[in-house]
Amino acid sequence: MTAPPAHIVIDARSMFTSTGRYTRKLIENLERLDTEHRYTIVLPRAQVDEWEPTSPRFSTVGTDTPYFSLREQTGFARELRRLRPDLVHFAMPQQPLYVGAPRVTTFHDMTLLKIRNHKKHRVVSALKRVVGAAAFAVFAHRSRANLVVSRYSGRDLISYTRAAARTVTVTYPAADPITDPPQSVGTPFRRFVLYVGTQVPYKNLRRLIDAVLRLRADDDTIGLIVAGRIDADGARLIETLDEGAREGVQFTGFVSDAQLRWLYEHAAVYAFPSLYEGFGLPGLEAMRHGCPVVSSDATCLPEVYGDAAEYFDPRQVPDLHAALSRVLSDQGLADRLRERGRRRAEMYSWRWMALRTLDAYRDALQTGRDGCRSAEGPS
Repeated sequence: MTAPPAHIVIDARSMFTSTGRYTRKLIENLERLDTEHRYTIVLPRAQVDEWEPTSPRFSTVGTDTPYFSLREQTGFARELRRLRPDLVHFAMPQQPLYVGAPRVTTFHDMTLLKIRNHKKHRVVSALKRVVGAAAFAVFAHRSRANLVVSRYSGRDLISYTRAAARTVTVTYPAADPITDPPQSVGTPFRRFVLYVGTQVPYKNLRRLIDAVLRLRADDDTIGLIVAGRIDADGARLIETLDEGAREGVQFTGFVSDAQLRWLYEHAAVYAFPSLYEGFGLPGLEAMRHGCPVVSSDATCLPEVYGDAAEYFDPRQVPDLHAALSRVLSDQGLADRLRERGRRRAEMYSWRWMALRTLDAYRDALQTGRDGCRSAEGPS
């Protein structure tokens, strides 16, 4: 008698958040690739109708459970057990302690543990990091497979949680080309440096602004465009800028995909000054659209970008200024970075990420925790 297909539950509460692209792309590709398992996708109840499966092997269920809540450990755990899963994949580390089934966890980065939250009191932020470190360690050890988005993230996970290296599998994300027709964004600059993303302090935007202001001392037709919704950190940063600095920086606020494509395609250079990243998707998106990239040499970024970026020390404004100057003044270098960037972006695919994840599912279903292995652990 043929055994029924194994039932995999994916906690996709993150589907509609800023990090939800990973979750959505994973599920969409699993729909196309996996013909051996049955899936239940757990979505926020208020948004459960915003995504519909295309495969009969996939179904959805809604939950009202938010991340970082007591209900996550009580009611949500019961909801998951009622689904009678053979395996649960948590697309974020936040999860119940007990689910009554083997689990797989995706750890995107260790930001929660490594970066102080400046919006909270120092003591509260430190306490949150201590609690987070304990929770991450517990979940990493309870997971039969721990999925990470770069080798750097894998090493970080092992360092902070002491998880066994054999449980860690690298599943690189990818950058999709924007297919919407480009829509122009008005700018006062003849040439511009582009930054896309949030303005939290570890993104190091203040030093990027200072480096661009040094460029403007020699050529005031160059400026910086900061694209993305202006958050509380961004608002505070803007308040610190004097009149001269504000003339050299344009904060666009939210931009559509069509506008973002135009910015990538018209920027003289994309700058990624971050002090800490788990993968660094925006720089890869810029490469996908033919924009030369200068990048911080911190954390995972050299691993992800390889020879397709011009690197700098993110803590040294002169080093950042010099990297920008080299690309802006040397057309041959800019063209080489464009070509290398396109090739680099092609190396990453959501299909590959889903196949690696599917392999992790098979391992987790077939072996106990002691037998779980990684096809490619961090080095």
